[in-house]
Amino acid sequence: MDPLILKPTNTTFQIHLDKSTGVFEFSGRSRPENVMGFFDPIFSWFDKYHENPNQTTVVTFKLEYFNSSTAKVLLRFLVRLEKMLITGVDVKIVWKTRKNDEDMLETGQDYATLISVPFEFIEFQ
Repeated sequence: MDPLILKPTNTTFQIHLDKSTGVFEFSGRSRPENVMGFFDPIFSWFDKYHENPNQTTVVTFKLEYFNSSTAKVLLRFLVRLEKMLITGVDVKIVWKTRKNDEDMLETGQDYATLISVPFEFIEFQ
């Protein structure tokens, strides 16, 4: 399975999804005009990955900002991860936030209450 690597733009996250290395990362900022247009390839990649996933899948989010449209689509993505967990895949979310970025920490904590996937919260400088 080929990796999906999207470089960041002024309006979209950096995405690195690589089954062979086990790296699944979202980072940066997201405020695209067409949020579904941006996320469709990510959903397609993960749907294919879910057909034959690694036994352990750790998805890391190192986010600075995202708009409300992205927030809704991220929840849809997290629900996909929850479905993987239900099928027996060991899934974990690592939610990295800048030190003192309480808004992003609270957002991750809110997501953690909505799905059954375990979250780990890490602060960085």
